[in-house]
Amino acid sequence: MPKAFIMIDVTPGRETAIQDAISKLAGVKMVYQVTGEHDMIAFIDAEPYEEFAVVLSTIRQLSGVRDTDSHLVL
Repeated sequence: MPKAFIMIDVTPGRETAIQDAISKLAGVKMVYQVTGEHDMIAFIDAEPYEEFAVVLSTIRQLSGVRDTDSHLVL
């Protein structure tokens, strides 16, 4: 079962809209705005891998998402 932490960089001013959109996606267990190098962190738990890939692709395509950095759980 693919599980991952996704670090998300967003366009300033779009944080709340993007957080709301990500939180509604199937497989997203949590999403928070954070301080530090990235603007947000989301935890995805999706089965099978293809569903995980769809969730990640959807996040990357959201208007205002500038970049993502995925960390798969071992």
